[in-house]
Amino acid sequence: MALFGRKNGRSLFGKQKDADARKPERHELVDIPIDSMIELSDITTYEETGDTSHAFKLVTRKKYEGEALRRYMYHIRDAEEEVVVGVDHVAGTKEDYEISRWIVDDECEIGDPLPDEMTLYFPDPDNEHEDIAVEYSRQDVVPATLTVTDAEGEGKFEVEIHEYIAGDDEFMSIELCGDWLTFYVGTMISRADIEIYPAYESEPSRK
Repeated sequence: MALFGRKNGRSLFGKQKDADARKPERHELVDIPIDSMIELSDITTYEETGDTSHAFKLVTRKKYEGEALRRYMYHIRDAEEEVVVGVDHVAGTKEDYEISRWIVDDECEIGDPLPDEMTLYFPDPDNEHEDIAVEYSRQDVVPATLTVTDAEGEGKFEVEIHEYIAGDDEFMSIELCGDWLTFYVGTMISRADIEIYPAYESEPSRK
């Protein structure tokens, strides 16, 4: 028996909302709210903290949008340090993402143009008197629009992203914004290495 005013379970009266027109649900890795807690259990975090996992608070979100580039850089912090979780949309896919763990290695004003080859020196964990040299090669330069969000609000900037790689699993991404450089160095981690506890976002008030 058909229900009055319905056909195949749909109302025959009033406006019908097209399911395809509904706002899609936000992907769990994309646009994480400020003040969310992010727990890491990757090898680097384990070695640094001595814990199997460690929780950080999201304090700054950076979103980069450019040709074949959609990236979020989540600056997360605890009482002692700040690290960065990167989420990159895989070009050509609908909802595939790569996840990375970074540190901010340096911030400075630009001097000479960035070279195609660059060597960075890191402390040797086995010898405090020695450094380890890592050579990076530039792979790409991508113009992008950067949206920065923190507890104070939001701002937009035009930037260049210079992508470098060392070997198969070490990366450097240099953000050039005006005359200011931010050096990120990092490596890939897996989805299993990150747990997200989103902060509550209140609905905007309606007038």
